Amino acid sequence: MTEASPHPDLSPFLPPEELEKEGEIISIYVNSKHPLLQLKQALPWEAIHEVMVRRWRAAAGKNVDGWPGQSWDVSLYVPVIVLMCVKHFNFREMEAYLENVAARVFISRYGDPTPQIRDHSNIARAYASLGAEGIEEINGLIVKESVRLGFGDPSILSGDTTVQELPIGYPNEPGILRGIAQRCLRALGNLKKKGVQGLESAIEKGNTVLRSVKEHHLFAKAKEEKEKILTRLIEETEDLMEETTQVVESIKEIADRVKQKAVEKLTTMKKAAAQLIPQIIQWMKTGVVAKGKILHAGLTQARAIIRNKAGKKVEFGLKYLISRIGGGYLFGSLLLSCPDETKMPLQSLTDYRKIFGEKAAPELIVYDRGGYAKGTTKKLGKEGVQKIGIQPKGKGNWLVAGEDRERVKSERGKMEGSIGTLKTEKYGFNKPKERNWEVLQGSGQESILSLNLNKFMKDLINSKKTKKAA
Repeated sequence: MTEASPHPDLSPFLPPEELEKEGEIISIYVNSKHPLLQLKQALPWEAIHEVMVRRWRAAAGKNVDGWPGQSWDVSLYVPVIVLMCVKHFNFREMEAYLENVAARVFISRYGDPTPQIRDHSNIARAYASLGAEGIEEINGLIVKESVRLGFGDPSILSGDTTVQELPIGYPNEPGILRGIAQRCLRALGNLKKKGVQGLESAIEKGNTVLRSVKEHHLFAKAKEEKEKILTRLIEETEDLMEETTQVVESIKEIADRVKQKAVEKLTTMKKAAAQLIPQIIQWMKTGVVAKGKILHAGLTQARAIIRNKAGKKVEFGLKYLISRIGGGYLFGSLLLSCPDETKMPLQSLTDYRKIFGEKAAPELIVYDRGGYAKGTTKKLGKEGVQKIGIQPKGKGNWLVAGEDRERVKSERGKMEGSIGTLKTEKYGFNKPKERNWEVLQGSGQESILSLNLNKFMKDLINSKKTKKAA
């Protein structure tokens, strides 16, 4: 395949001397057996196209239906987003990679000598408009296609929970209160730049909180002294919230975008403080951490999750349920409410049916002892699961025996290996770089999709090698 071969005859449009001024046309050979091109040939593009267009139309209001004005280039952004997930690039890396010859062929932009490849900001908008649900839906299409081609085995379903660790420091109460004050001060600073008056008192209250946090970290040594400063910090934060409430109420019309963002930030911090301060007071009185404790002012959805693993008893972040079918293809769901572990096998079956149909059921379902409960096993049986490979608690009896029990042990090991692979630097499940909550929700799904796309590509190559050898 050549990059410039579709346009060898530019001379009718430009005389030879002008053509030399513009540059030279060269041909670069790209083998059709290139892994990316094999992946391109096998992906269900029509279904992927339908998902992305639907999300861009409904969620983002993109011009995908030929309305007056500049239309959204669907034929460009569909393969660009898929390729970005394959490589697990950020938006700037993706913009740079589009100069690669194989990438140009993958996105079908190799024929035009001056193709319109938009910058990282447009790629970011295209990705953000899909949302976590859109990425999850595309991942389901890849899983189904892997089954259709014989790479995945839907008769086996394994599940396990894990934590997507977020890039936040070890949480402590003064530090979280400092985060609230810092965000309030940034919002107040933006309002001051826009000419809003009467902010001096609120800004001083925010600086007072920061000084008290510094005093707590640097000078308080004894426990009583630390508790005394923390009590004062709570009072100062409450005073800051009262001041910011008055600022928000004083701004009647919020036509300016910067003012609107600042007011939204102040309102969000007030809600976070209203939830956090009672949690801190409870901990100071009882020594017991409140359920659903806020860990970070910027990511209030993050939670402390008890794991009791070697060297790491607690992990800070978002809880995920990861499910795996035979063959190693994954899908998952974000668990914001942190439900009971015994309900997770049922949730795994629910996620399975989102992909394979409402009545679909695997032959064997596998989970660790945390998912064992008599009510859960009965419900799984009623839902059509023939073999329930959930490790019993205590001296309970297994519901499978012989070869099936050995399969359960094998699948448990593979499940742990898949989660470990997902958390490697290549797929970036842990400590994602995203900060915006709407985009952060999709980061875990993108890591899962990236792993599946790369596995799909490897299975394609290996299957063709096997056929050739046979």
